[in-house]
Amino acid sequence: MSMQHITFDAKHLSRKHHSGVLSTQSTSMPGYPFGSVVPFYLTAQGDAIIYISDIALHTRNINADSKVSLTIFDADEDDSQANGRVTILGNAERVAAEKVKAQYLALFPQAKSYEQTHDFNFYKIRTERVRYIGGFGKIHWISKELWFVPQQDWHSNASGMINHMNDDHVDAMQAFIRVASGLYCGQPEMVSVFPEGAHYRCGEKVIYVAFHELCHTPTQVRQALVKLTHDAREQLGIKKAG
Repeated sequence: MSMQHITFDAKHLSRKHHSGVLSTQSTSMPGYPFGSVVPFYLTAQGDAIIYISDIALHTRNINADSKVSLTIFDADEDDSQANGRVTILGNAERVAAEKVKAQYLALFPQAKSYEQTHDFNFYKIRTERVRYIGGFGKIHWISKELWFVPQQDWHSNASGMINHMNDDHVDAMQAFIRVASGLYCGQPEMVSVFPEGAHYRCGEKVIYVAFHELCHTPTQVRQALVKLTHDAREQLGIKKAG
């Protein structure tokens, strides 16, 4: 398997799960790492966005030393040693809310209440290196050059694609969400689209559905969604209307 495929798999795991263990350099116990659980999402480029309080210990630690790691794994699986996990190592820095707030709240709407406390801010973990373990014997370092996806205009302006899917293709989303997750979603809502896949809200759950390959352009995203729909309908035995 090529490093490009390995990186693609690691990105899928990182987008499928929505919380991770943030490790910072302890200020109260110098020399020791301090771990805490935080929600996050990955930008299209591959940096992690977190929303944390100024009074939290991990924020104080970041302000003293920006070097952190974020470990992502499937907490629902029984054998944590045999399952995939990703550790992102990078530097955390505060980022302007207008650049990331809409996407964060689309994935974590409960975070809207944090704004009332006035001390929560967004931080970006700028990825320097990634450790990916895909199970026993599948252990890889991924460079930031491989992990990084160059900025494209549609990355920060995907609302047209999202609105189109939500307005016109509910049945398609129902089909490929069912195949990907085993769940029937009566009223799915696309809430994000990234080069590797997209997130859909189904009631209280957010489900990630991966594309078959990395998408660089809106046309490739459309083609990926068409393929997901075609494959899902074929698998479910759903005949195309008309």
